[in-house]
Amino acid sequence: MLNRPSVDIAFSTDALKANLWRLEDEWETYQTTRDRDGICQYLAAVFELVMWWKHEQKAVEYACRALWLRGHRTLVEKPEPFAAVIYCTADPEKVDYRMRSKWSRVLRYVADYKDLDEPLRDFIKRKGGINKCATRYTRHLGRYSDQSRRQ
Repeated sequence: MLNRPSVDIAFSTDALKANLWRLEDEWETYQTTRDRDGICQYLAAVFELVMWWKHEQKAVEYACRALWLRGHRTLVEKPEPFAAVIYCTADPEKVDYRMRSKWSRVLRYVADYKDLDEPLRDFIKRKGGINKCATRYTRHLGRYSDQSRRQ
């Protein structure tokens, strides 16, 4: 096996724009379908992109860049990457703060617990659906855990 030096390849603005446009297309596809599980395809695309960013250890940086590209320059300094990508690619008239927060919790739960070979839709269904996954992640955070009650 060759010892290759680590090489950082810049993630260009054009590449970021292309990724956001792809997710906007996924959102539009979801909006035109009557499939009950249609949202899972959009969420899977968001999940895939953010997990790639996390693998590169640049998720927050790229989330900030995405927000900046979309004109959201005065938002949080350190955004949650899943929520930021959803904010940048879904219709804000159809996805409010609460929905974005719920979907972000679902994707963080998936990131923590899903096996690599299991499709996102199957994992979410197996765990009881989107609402149940969001609730499970909230408990995972500790809002309703014994530890948070002790504080």
